[in-house]
Amino acid sequence: MAEKHGGLTILDNLAYACFLCNSNKGSDLASLSLTGELARFFNPRTDIWSQHFRIVGELIVPTTAIGEATERIFQFNTPERCEERWGLQVLNRFPTG
Repeated sequence: MAEKHGGLTILDNLAYACFLCNSNKGSDLASLSLTGELARFFNPRTDIWSQHFRIVGELIVPTTAIGEATERIFQFNTPERCEERWGLQVLNRFPTG
């Protein structure tokens, strides 16, 4: 939770994130899903990744409203990010699905 929403700058409230994910998320906590429902973002501390996403080739495909909102706002599947993921897969440094 961002400081401006009452979050504390303590270890339990911080998360490792790449520059792009952190920039895209900003201080947002949730977004509207494709169905128009409010969907919170994936929380790596409490959520199980495989319940919200799957890997198809170099794409991270959401499987729930939480996954969809997270993937869309964090922009997981831009061409540049998919190209980077593909390169990591070639080097066996990223799962292939």
